[in-house]
Amino acid sequence: MAISGICAAFLDIGAATAMPENMTVDRLLAICEAPNVQVATIQGDKLGWQRLTDAETEEWRAHFVGYNGGSVEAVGWRRESADQSDLLSFWIATGPNGHKACTYSTTKPAGLLDALSAVLGTPDTRNKEDAVEMISAYWKRGEVEYSFTQIGSSATIAVGPSR
Repeated sequence: MAISGICAAFLDIGAATAMPENMTVDRLLAICEAPNVQVATIQGDKLGWQRLTDAETEEWRAHFVGYNGGSVEAVGWRRESADQSDLLSFWIATGPNGHKACTYSTTKPAGLLDALSAVLGTPDTRNKEDAVEMISAYWKRGEVEYSFTQIGSSATIAVGPSR
């Protein structure tokens, strides 16, 4: 009885730590501002989301390499449930258009723009189009650009080099 109770306790602890984490701005920036793919992978895996396989990213990678003319290292994660879908990608490209970038998209963006603004400050630009239910915001902080676009109930955040 005592052993089964201990085993049940370990299983409960394992289940609690294996539960996918919700995205926060701090988590997002820890991944997006990583210096390389290895660090981004470590940070992203802490979310507990399903990592995208090479097969899932191969078409994107082939098109990107064709456009960029150099190589690209990429990693991504997905979380899907009955009421929410999230996708996060991080990549570093070499070649004529070498850069580091990151994108996050979600179907549950409530409070995300406010949370970004709390960390990044007032956006450099902010637009709202009621007719198409769109909100966009942009920040340039040093050599990095942050953009937020929400259309309806879906939002995307992109972090990349300033132009």
